[in-house]
Amino acid sequence: MSVIKGYQIQGILAKGGMATIYLALQESLQRHVALKVLSPKLDTSILEHFLDESRIIASLKHPNIIPVFDVGRVGMHFYHAMEYIEGGDLELKITQGIDHNTALEIIIELSDALHLVHSKGIIHGDIKPANIVFRSDGSPVLTDFGISKRTTTLTEVDQEENIFASPSYASPELMLGEQFDKTVDIYSLGIVLYEMLIGEKPFQGKTQAEMVTSHIQDTIPSLPKEMQALQPLINGMLAKNKNDRISDASVISTFIKKYLRDHPSAKQNAIIQDESMEGEVSLEYISDKTHKTNITSPRILLPLLLILLSANIAFALWYFLF
Repeated sequence: MSVIKGYQIQGILAKGGMATIYLALQESLQRHVALKVLSPKLDTSILEHFLDESRIIASLKHPNIIPVFDVGRVGMHFYHAMEYIEGGDLELKITQGIDHNTALEIIIELSDALHLVHSKGIIHGDIKPANIVFRSDGSPVLTDFGISKRTTTLTEVDQEENIFASPSYASPELMLGEQFDKTVDIYSLGIVLYEMLIGEKPFQGKTQAEMVTSHIQDTIPSLPKEMQALQPLINGMLAKNKNDRISDASVISTFIKKYLRDHPSAKQNAIIQDESMEGEVSLEYISDKTHKTNITSPRILLPLLLILLSANIAFALWYFLF
């Protein structure tokens, strides 16, 4: 590899088909960084896209999004320098076991980060445990935006602009090569949440073809009895049809904050005391203490009057009212 001026390469952190990530010393500030260098064998359009997206990600200021310090190219080597984080990734933590309240707190932070990403018209496209790393204080950081997509309308991306996401975490529309939108990230985050809670993925297969079929056809698994109050959230994140899926990442964090308020752990995290949980949300958490409503109640009849509304709104009201 050509020498990248201003950086001393000190080792390889990770290597894949698209890029190599090096541990490097940024000489000007005498700090260690993770230097991601794309393979020069990639299509030129992909390389140019990488630089463009790197600049956008560098503009996102959020504690749970990887900071990008520098972007550039040397010859055919396109690179960006980002924060070097030593705390390991979520893949490792899942194998070690995560208590479910901690898992939910992680999702709160990640969904808040996603809300900002989506508000800028960016689709991450490859959310998975290996792309979620941890600082020494335990805070999760969303990384690897290398195959992200940008939309100008915040709606859909044509299938010709498909994302090559990891099959274990890819939504049905990605598997089928259909138009997609930011809800592909919601779906992937739902897989991650389920995996943290249960210890295994909700959709599996011995081959990639079986995996694809499982995502497209299999019903969403039911959570254990003690986690049933989270089932509406899982259902909303993993809906097969993107139009039935939660479309706003902020709804996820609000739902979980209210759930944690009702199910505090012995070591309650201050995050659930956030005042932002007091606002109205589309997908409402319902306490286990909620009494069943009589069949003649207006709260039952109201959703029927709204049946002609979009599937997303009808879905949300159903959870709010029941």
